[in-house]
Amino acid sequence: MTRRAHHPLVLLFFVLPLFLAAQLLLSSGCVPEPVDDGQGTGLIGQAPDQAATAPGSPSAPEARRPGVPADPVPWENRKETSAPPLPDEDTEDRVRDLFRGLSQSRPDALDRWFVPLPILSRIKDMHMGNPEEQDRAVRSLHAGALSRGRDRLARLTGRRGFAAATFESIELGECRFVPPGADFNRLAHWSCEKNTVYYHADGDRKSLTVRRLINWGRSWYVLEW
Repeated sequence: MTRRAHHPLVLLFFVLPLFLAAQLLLSSGCVPEPVDDGQGTGLIGQAPDQAATAPGSPSAPEARRPGVPADPVPWENRKETSAPPLPDEDTEDRVRDLFRGLSQSRPDALDRWFVPLPILSRIKDMHMGNPEEQDRAVRSLHAGALSRGRDRLARLTGRRGFAAATFESIELGECRFVPPGADFNRLAHWSCEKNTVYYHADGDRKSLTVRRLINWGRSWYVLEW
């Protein structure tokens, strides 16, 4: 008994509809997602609540602007918690650097603990007409606050001896959570006033008052000395 060969046109008649149907399923998004095999979702470095959202919605990611880093906004600057985060080791290291500078009568030692310009640029919204005006306004705000802080430290070093002063701890003062859109701020953050820095000098425990600190994640920075 001989086998009949399939004609190419007959094969095309059966294969072509199957191919077109598969393309239609792919383009319409009807193909089911693969079952989770326990190897994770691939959301590396993302919190579960960071689902993609439409631009302009309240929970949409921050729009990137020229000259501003694209690092993700820390959790502590997105969700209000029952209490502000405690100062981390990075904050304490910055304060230790401040006291090293004060031991040399250098008011510019404040610079390392002062809020960095890139962070302030992300937080502040000065309601300017274009990005260049916004950038100039934030730079002016940053430079003015840093200059005033240096001046206060200069007067402080003239009244107190910091030659052998050593940092002990930071105690946050009166804190409030500033939501997005309030007080000319684009991003949320904690703002704490009347903060206390404890240190030791001449065998005694002493303290300094810092007018305002703001957080970026678990790190705290001086906004107003």
